[in-house]
Amino acid sequence: MNADIAAASQELKGGGVVILPTETVYGLAANALDEKAVRKIFTIKGRPLNNPLILHVLDSSWLERYSHVKKYPVRVEKITGAFWPGPITIILPKKAVIPDIVTSGYGTVAIRCPDHPIFRAVLLASDLPLAAPSANPFGYVSPTCIGQVKATLGDRVKIMLDGGECAVGLESTILDITSTVPKILRPGAIAADAIAKVLGEDVIDYDVQIVSKNPCVPGQLKQHYCTDTRLVLFEHGNRDLSQYFAGRTAIVFTQRPKDFDGTVKNLQLLAEAILWFSDDGNLNVVARNLFSTLQRLDFAHYDTILCERPPRTGIGIAIDDRLLRAAAKFRR
Repeated sequence: MNADIAAASQELKGGGVVILPTETVYGLAANALDEKAVRKIFTIKGRPLNNPLILHVLDSSWLERYSHVKKYPVRVEKITGAFWPGPITIILPKKAVIPDIVTSGYGTVAIRCPDHPIFRAVLLASDLPLAAPSANPFGYVSPTCIGQVKATLGDRVKIMLDGGECAVGLESTILDITSTVPKILRPGAIAADAIAKVLGEDVIDYDVQIVSKNPCVPGQLKQHYCTDTRLVLFEHGNRDLSQYFAGRTAIVFTQRPKDFDGTVKNLQLLAEAILWFSDDGNLNVVARNLFSTLQRLDFAHYDTILCERPPRTGIGIAIDDRLLRAAAKFRR
């Protein structure tokens, strides 16, 4: 693995791109200080230039290199002390050293410190901040294992480091600490109540209605994380699903139905596959399995995927956000 990390580091220093694992999803990384290298990310993904990227750093000591962190010393110290390394991204005013292509021309930059040993080893070896969106074609289901990356990006990237299955499975929480009241711009594993407790002040929770044609952070487009297969959502606990069926259909529940025998007996004549994200409804497990399950069903070429919305609490808010944006492509 040391040789792989050295090779990835050299590729990044030379202006190339590499695939790296994080605890959230796999990332397509480039030297964030090299505009030409960053542009390769947009080209490979087919990502529009008006959709900003997240800057990944080794620790909070790197913040002063790339942002005006001293404007928010107390908030930054509390958030980074409690949650870094980990799945939370903070918004800060950027320094001129960061090319505008990274931030889509905004004067702020999204920065996070990933909690994966391979990504951190590459940051340390390269001594570079890395811009790294999810390693998939733009708008498609995010990858949480190297197999998903290879299935969608193929041979577009020379160096791919396999770090196993991502522990979280959803993109990071994005927190704007530059606003008068800190606010969540994208939900993730770290919820508003946990952030408010650490900060000792109110936090504006995520609004599922946030949609933008020119997003200030990733994850604000109406359609995102989409399967190619028609995806239809139904409310948690609903078992009257016959109205949603169309052609070959797969059903995914949040957890194994408690009335399993009765549910399957009622649905098995209509559905070709009945699955669940978690045996017991643990939302962290649901998050970890969300994207891999959706991609597996997508590749099975069903006509319809019916997916149960999770309870909207904790990380369930982030899961529901991803599903709503994924299904928006198919809503009329």
